[in-house]
Amino acid sequence: MSRYLGAWCLAAAACGSSASTPPPKPPEPPPAPRVDAEAAERAKHDELAAAHRKIESEQQDALAETCTDPEPADAHERCLPSCYATEPADPRAGKPLAGASELRHLVCQRADGSFVDADELDRATLGVRAVHGRFPAHHRKGTWQATLETTLTDAQLPKLPRGDVIVVAGAWRALTHPLTEERLRCVTIAHYTRSRRAVDRCGTGGALACEASGNAAARGINVVHYRLAEARQLQAANHATECQQAALEAVAVARGLPRWRQYAKLNVEHWIDPPAYRTRFDGTLDEDALFAAADQLGHDAEAIYAACGGPTGAATTAAQEQSFHTCW
Repeated sequence: MSRYLGAWCLAAAACGSSASTPPPKPPEPPPAPRVDAEAAERAKHDELAAAHRKIESEQQDALAETCTDPEPADAHERCLPSCYATEPADPRAGKPLAGASELRHLVCQRADGSFVDADELDRATLGVRAVHGRFPAHHRKGTWQATLETTLTDAQLPKLPRGDVIVVAGAWRALTHPLTEERLRCVTIAHYTRSRRAVDRCGTGGALACEASGNAAARGINVVHYRLAEARQLQAANHATECQQAALEAVAVARGLPRWRQYAKLNVEHWIDPPAYRTRFDGTLDEDALFAAADQLGHDAEAIYAACGGPTGAATTAAQEQSFHTCW
């Protein structure tokens, strides 16, 4: 009996063993390829270097751009969004100063107390004439005219030649600048000089640089100031898209000015070093004051750009930054 029971158990065990055979294991995945850390770092470096070279090339091309017009001061409108035209030449340009002469100018005081030459606001009445005899004396001490004459004489850049005289030749009057809508307090003055130079495009005896004479630095700050004023007006009118456009142009040119100055000074044939710059909206400034003023205006424009909904950082291209010294 026990012999039959053992045989049955062996048979049962054999049957159970056959039914529970496990499935074959899946094949092992191939080993991951080894990453060459040095090669990856090298590729990343090459990619960044190529991108930097591209930006540098674009910047150099933009810096080297210039205007090849026979008359660089011709009007080239740039509409972003309104159209800004290059400052026109003084209509007296080319007229000789035959010794003792009187040149009339319109001087305006801004809200911050600073003064700006604004001859373009009164071109029809400003003239140049020969003077016979002695130059007129300053007004009596203690009058507003005498105070203004002293202030303007002391502020002249460069200093007036010995013997030249500035005399107030009118009364104060209120004007609004047609380009920036800035409210100004203006008065006509007479500059008496013995210079024998012809009147230049800036309306002076040739000592100053200005946008009308083709000076890029003067044009640059004029554009920045104009676009910032425009952006503020558009912000007040709730025109966000146009506000961003005007503000970004101001930001771009303010950024481009110091880069262009560095480039121009390294390439001396591109740099003119006048004693001062007669700007359109910010008065007569020396070089350092001009670039400092443009920088501040640029920061103000960045704030307006952000307030009008512009993306953080106010990204600008090399072409935008260097547009001020190309043909418009």
